[in-house]
Amino acid sequence: MLFRPYLLGIIAFWIASLLGETIVQAQATTDFTLWKDTENAEAVPGLAQLMLVRDFRNVTGTAREELLARTLLALKDIASDANVVPSTRYNAILAAGQLVSEPRQGNPPVAYPAALTYLIEVYQEPDAPHYLKYGALLGIVRHAIIGIDADKQDRVIDLLLETATTEFEAGEVTLDSIPLEPAVWDWFRQTALDGLTALKTVGTDGRVVTELLSLINRKSLELEDLSGSQGMLTREDWGQSRRASELASKAAKTLGDLGYTSEIDIDAKKMTDTFIRLTKAVCDIEYKMAMDSIEQGGASPNPAMLLERIVINVKMCTQSIVWGIRSGFVPVSPAANRPVPNSFYDSLETDDPAMLRLDVLLAEIIELATFLDEGDQPRRAAPAANTPREFRFNLPELRDALAKTSEALADIQLGCQDAPRQNTEF
Repeated sequence: MLFRPYLLGIIAFWIASLLGETIVQAQATTDFTLWKDTENAEAVPGLAQLMLVRDFRNVTGTAREELLARTLLALKDIASDANVVPSTRYNAILAAGQLVSEPRQGNPPVAYPAALTYLIEVYQEPDAPHYLKYGALLGIVRHAIIGIDADKQDRVIDLLLETATTEFEAGEVTLDSIPLEPAVWDWFRQTALDGLTALKTVGTDGRVVTELLSLINRKSLELEDLSGSQGMLTREDWGQSRRASELASKAAKTLGDLGYTSEIDIDAKKMTDTFIRLTKAVCDIEYKMAMDSIEQGGASPNPAMLLERIVINVKMCTQSIVWGIRSGFVPVSPAANRPVPNSFYDSLETDDPAMLRLDVLLAEIIELATFLDEGDQPRRAAPAANTPREFRFNLPELRDALAKTSEALADIQLGCQDAPRQNTEF
């Protein structure tokens, strides 16, 4: 299967060479009429890369600006043409997002500002196909990564926040459209979080933090509702819980990618409450999944597969929450790790009540992470040489570990926690 993309790439450049031979000889720019030919659809990705490299090589100043304007106009024409095959329209808008005003050796290039304006317009066009909108969103995120003008930053933040925090709504099904699936919309939302990560700002008055905390709390509520249900979880419930925990975890990780200082007014209690709630919600839903399987006698799903899935989901959540707190991975030992500068934890005053609660939360996460890696204390011997790595616990033991962590987190929520298990110094 890996050979096919490689082969298609060779074919694409070969076709591009044949189709563009006379063009190369006659002019330095791409003939975009070739892109609209359905027979050339598979060659368009190669043609796009050829255009981005060949057409703009050694072109600077006014000549480059004029070439950029002509190229963007041609790409807009292709992307807006309903008679062109969808894959070509998608590749056209992807190419628009890769246009650069100025390449720079060893540094990110300067993005073409006019392309960003176009991408935003397409993304906000109500009738634009979903695949075009996603191509535009990828371009917007790329601009966020390599840098955007200050006067456009707030507009981009608004767009990305709206995408990340908007819940899925089923659209009208027609003969001419394909309905958007919940998983696809979550894909949009996670991509928008990538853009917020790239911008590395809490936003005006901490708005990015506020909106992401609200998103995490909504997803935690979804997980709480599912884990509190009396019946067995259905396949649809499993899918919903997975999407909710993945999105909330990525939002928590995004919070750790922002820059914090003591001057920024962040509600530390609310942020701490949110991290504790999400950790407990994920432990509870994964506990219920394990419990459902055990009560069914391990018949469905396969206990070994379920064990692995639960471990992955819990690790994804806890690693993301630790990153949200301290902008770093789960510490190997609490006392051996200092907070990362400009992290949320580092921005807190030493007498802030949230700091003690975060220390307890981090201690619980470290304890759970150690169990997931090494099992119970009696089993924490080094594995024999040349033996395959395997979990040192079974499904019932994992269920009990999750229940133990959930109980400890409930105590933190109620404010009746003891001092941290050990001398934590993050």
